Order: sequence, then structure tokens, then C-alpha cells
Amino acid sequence: MIKSLLVYTVSFGVLFLIVQFSQEAMLNNLEVLLRYKTWDANLFFAVASLIICVHFKLFSQIKNLKPQLGFIYLPTLFIKGALFYFAFKDSVFNLGDLNMAERLNLLIPLLSFLGLEVFFVVKIINKKVT
Repeated sequence: MIKSLLVYTVSFGVLFLIVQFSQEAMLNNLEVLLRYKTWDANLFFAVASLIICVHFKLFSQIKNLKPQLGFIYLPTLFIKGALFYFAFKDSVFNLGDLNMAERLNLLIPLLSFLGLEVFFVVKIINKKVT
């Protein structure tokens, strides 16, 4: 269990660094300025996905919850979206219309972390109960 938690932490940490520094390099190369901080948004996505994976690993240890894990996972995207809104309503959602670069710099990290999250959650759900 500790090994799995360490794998999750390292995986999300490495993905965070890759996404963050590739975004910074691309934005600097294209000389694009964003009206919000990508560091904060990327950190939110990484930590939220990590917390979900850790909780699912813990929930998978409870035999009564094991068959329900798929149903438990369904509302996490909506909860994460609501938390993102409340955390960033002043810095992102009060900007008015976001330009394409700002939209992509939110969407690409969201999908990257969501993809890794789904990968780990599927592994947890498909693991047989021992």
C-alpha cells in the first residue's frame, strides 16, 4: 500500500513538473502572457487528482466498498470542478472571456492529470480482492 501511494505521489509530481515547465517554455517561446498563474492551476489539478487516487486506494481496502468504487468515482469530476471554481473564481472566472491560449492552458493540464488519475483508478477498481 505504501508503495502504491509513493508511486501515485511520484507520478503526479513528475507529471506536474513536465506540464508546468513545458507550459512555461511554450508560453515564453510564443511570447504569450496569461492573466492567471499556471502554477496554481496545475498544482490544483495535480493535488486534487492525487487525493482522489489516494482515497480510492484506501477505499479499495474496505471489502464492502470494493464493488461500489466505480459509482463512488462518478461524482469526483463534478466535485473537482466545483472546488476549482471556488478556488479560482477571483483569478480565472472573473477575467471575463478567456482567449484561446488561456483556455488551452487550463484544458491541457486538466486532461493530462485526469488521464493519469483515470489510469490509476481503473487499476485500483480492476484489482481483485484478496
